[in-house]
Amino acid sequence: MQLDVGGHPIHTRAFAVTVSHRGDGLLEASGYVLDLRQRGFVPAGSDLQGMGIIHHMELRTVVDAATATVVSVDSAQPTVAFEATPATLGESCRDPVGRLAALAGTRLDDGFAAALRATFGGVLGCSHLLALMQLAGATVVWVLRRDTEAFPDDAQRRRVGERIFRRDLVFDGHDRGDTQLAVGIQLSDLHFAPGPAVMAPMERFASQYELRLQLGLEGWPAVVADIRGAQRRRGRASFATAQWDDCADTLARIRGLNLGKGAAGELMRHLGDLPPARDALLMLGPTLIQCRASFPDKWLAMVAATPGHPGLIGLADSCYMWRRGGALERLRAPGAAATNPDVGKPQD
Repeated sequence: MQLDVGGHPIHTRAFAVTVSHRGDGLLEASGYVLDLRQRGFVPAGSDLQGMGIIHHMELRTVVDAATATVVSVDSAQPTVAFEATPATLGESCRDPVGRLAALAGTRLDDGFAAALRATFGGVLGCSHLLALMQLAGATVVWVLRRDTEAFPDDAQRRRVGERIFRRDLVFDGHDRGDTQLAVGIQLSDLHFAPGPAVMAPMERFASQYELRLQLGLEGWPAVVADIRGAQRRRGRASFATAQWDDCADTLARIRGLNLGKGAAGELMRHLGDLPPARDALLMLGPTLIQCRASFPDKWLAMVAATPGHPGLIGLADSCYMWRRGGALERLRAPGAAATNPDVGKPQD
């Protein structure tokens, strides 16, 4: 299946999660989320955000393979939207990241998503790391279920640091005009065969799963006006002959779906028998928020003409930086930055 979304490219969001053998019955899932803005600029807070990398955030999660339980979570945020400045009263996107440590002891089961939101959702954390952690959890579950089926001899996975599995998920948003947005989605699951540290590259190949989706969206919050997609599985024997299978019948269930509040539950309900598409589309909502920031022209003139207008704003309590009572929240009202004496003061 070839993707042909058309329109003008505006934003790319890329996720990657690699699961490796840690030793002593442990697995390590390391991953990143990267946002690349491809046009325009956005006034946000007291500064201007241009094109290029907007977010680059990383996670490393250690999991007990026998119990599917999180042992530890570490993170890094090389690029964030808001550094600690006078305009943020010294606050930064990095401030709440320590809360992720509270996930230690949490099982990767049907209750994990709720536990993750309770620990790191909304004002408690960062929506980008939350999305990455959600994807990492789903990826580890895949490994725990499928790797032992493919390689039942546990002794084959004894080399510390050996890669077992990698999942890549890439969204490309394109402006098609008149409130229309097209999104191409590509997911690749690469399963590695056990082997020594040095071997021929294709000897490491166990299997690959690919999913390609193309969506046409209308308005905001976006409605799924059109969707199509196909999937392909390839093993060593079928690498050159595997065909793409059309997913039209399953995907048609979400045509007309509003991707606003409650969409996650609908995706879970309608796409339960196509888990890769479900997991990918659960990441679509946060991606669309990033695409939305690449449509500034309709309100940029108003921002420029209104003294003290804060420009880009997030929903109240959508994350730590946009929490109620925080420095950025005080900039919501036009003129607040110029009239509020607290904005810009150092913290006590």
